[in-house]
Amino acid sequence: MSMALQKDEALVLTKLPYGESDKIVRLFTLTNGKMSVIAKGGSKSQKRFMNTLEPFNHIKIEYFKKQNKSIARIENADLIESNTGIEKSLKSFCAASFFAEFTDRLTKDGEKNKDLFNMLKYIFVNVKDSAFGSSEIIINLLNILKITGFMPNFKTCVYCGREVPDEEKIYFSKERGGILCKICSSSLSYKTYPAGVIACLSLYEKKGNFLIDPGFIEYIQAILEDFIAFHLDVKLKSYRLLKSIIKEEVCNISP
Repeated sequence: MSMALQKDEALVLTKLPYGESDKIVRLFTLTNGKMSVIAKGGSKSQKRFMNTLEPFNHIKIEYFKKQNKSIARIENADLIESNTGIEKSLKSFCAASFFAEFTDRLTKDGEKNKDLFNMLKYIFVNVKDSAFGSSEIIINLLNILKITGFMPNFKTCVYCGREVPDEEKIYFSKERGGILCKICSSSLSYKTYPAGVIACLSLYEKKGNFLIDPGFIEYIQAILEDFIAFHLDVKLKSYRLLKSIIKEEVCNISP
């Protein structure tokens, strides 16, 4: 059966050498979600794809894919937005790598998610800016969790459903995926956080974009890290270095 040529927009997540001259490239596409493609001659010939298949690039692609095959064959790729500038900052590179790896691990092949595509595209463009710091990383992580339906509950008790006042938002259960009220915390496992930390996170649902006290950054990281590791079974290599960079940045901001 002949294969029809397909066209799409894509964001490059990762690339790996395959054999002597080919590349396997992981993409997140606008209309077909995540997919893997093989770029024949992509490693051997500099003219074959002219650096379009570099991580974090936004590209137009043409490809063939056989039915029931997990890997497509890419024929052409044209650059829409280059990743140029990300490599100038270790923080920018680590942040882009983290969001690319997180998206790769969080999603399944072939699941279309236009909102996630646009969110990731926004991140890859804006991460080049030196102002894209620890707060922006946390906010965009929350954005991705919300888009994919994995957002923790920072508003009501996840056990009894009671709305919890901001001053009582100190108990977080990674197992239950959200906060606990004082009564329910007496019989369930949780971690306690300083007053104001979870209340700050609950502002996300109201505003979507909010200021994060630098003193809360480490606690918020811990909440999200524990939640993601428990519910999504995701431990990201790229996060380790990014975490240390964020910690250093926060130390420089704090008086």
